[in-house]
Amino acid sequence: MKSRVSRLSLCMVLSMTFGAMGQPITFLPDESAGITFFTGSWKDVLAEAKRQNKPVFVDIHTSWCPPCKRMAKEAFPNPKVGAKFNVHFINYQLDAEQGEGAQVAKQYAVSSYPTALYIAPNGTLVHRAVGYSGINGMLDVADKMLTTPQLRPTVAKGDKDYADGRRDAGFLKKYLATCQTLNRPTNDVLDAYLKALPEPELTTRETMSFVAGSIQSSVTKAFDYLIKTRSDLQTSEPAKQSQTTIISNALAYALGNDFRLANTTNNEVFLETIIANSERNFASANPSLIREEAQQQEAANSYRLKFLKQTQNLVK
Repeated sequence: MKSRVSRLSLCMVLSMTFGAMGQPITFLPDESAGITFFTGSWKDVLAEAKRQNKPVFVDIHTSWCPPCKRMAKEAFPNPKVGAKFNVHFINYQLDAEQGEGAQVAKQYAVSSYPTALYIAPNGTLVHRAVGYSGINGMLDVADKMLTTPQLRPTVAKGDKDYADGRRDAGFLKKYLATCQTLNRPTNDVLDAYLKALPEPELTTRETMSFVAGSIQSSVTKAFDYLIKTRSDLQTSEPAKQSQTTIISNALAYALGNDFRLANTTNNEVFLETIIANSERNFASANPSLIREEAQQQEAANSYRLKFLKQTQNLVK
């Protein structure tokens, strides 16, 4: 039997492919695409719903169900559906005949497919929608769910405007504060805010400090922005040293946050993305110090060893 260390080596190869293609969509949804589905166990998705104070949309399907396949092909990739569901719900998929899917289907009395379950953050079933009613039908049901007494408290101020495509900088800044208050991920909102800012405002101390105080992940445009901003500051007058320190601390926080997420989800591929971003961070902070490949590998292996120990994947 191959060891977990050997399997990790395989994942390193896979991660190179992911890195060439872009950031892992598991963590950061593309707002121009369709629904982003949460990956993890049923226990994990309920914990995430409580953490974000969002209801759960569950697609329960089977491999042989034609309407299920039509919905997956037609509705789930649709940008309008993605915008609505990614903002308002934690989205999850289960095969009713595989693994936890059978147990969840039984728990919520699912007997026809597809069935959409709308579940409050505490796990209480709010609504069961049987069949596929088309894209407009899905959007209508979602809107009705968000106005029910059970789910109304989960709707953050600004959710509707953001889902409808509002992207002006003033709105996004306020919406970011709301998301932070509810302990929701802010990666896509922060990136949208940076995109919306006029060019001159990107170099102000206020913007630098705001982004540094809001960043949550290294797999974002905000991380790239702070990397570049710090490099620019390092070539300017020494009086800006304090701003450089604030940015460096923010970049370290984002990397640490991602590393905790990789550990929690036992995601070895995501770990490799973090390692690559950590090396970018080091190179940016130390422009005059060029590490040889052996030194880079030593730093990367330190990450991997810590990951293996914390996830108990290390062969004893």
